[in-house]
Amino acid sequence: MCAQERAQAPVYYPRPSQTRLASQLSEEEQVRIAQRIGLIQHLPRGIFDPGSEPSDKKVKECVICMVDFEYGDPIRFLPCMHIYHVDCIDAWLMRSFTCPSCMEPVDAALLSTYESN
Repeated sequence: MCAQERAQAPVYYPRPSQTRLASQLSEEEQVRIAQRIGLIQHLPRGIFDPGSEPSDKKVKECVICMVDFEYGDPIRFLPCMHIYHVDCIDAWLMRSFTCPSCMEPVDAALLSTYESN
């Protein structure tokens, strides 16, 4: 594989401490990553709007990138109600399926909502 192909190939994290190109993943790892991507896509998205309530102004920054939220930023909500920039949390969840703030497992909470419906 040439350097240009390596630069364009997506990198995945089959385990938190491992980084591999998509072409190097086993079939089992590919299935697991596809399932994770599917679960991430079911997490609700929104647009950051600080609102006028004093409690709404409590959340000021994405704890992953440490950048303040700005009006109109695309955000994703986790089942624990923490919010993050979509790009930040999606990349995080590909490595670890826990909330970076409270360490709650995201998949367990997400799957329990399907079971209760």
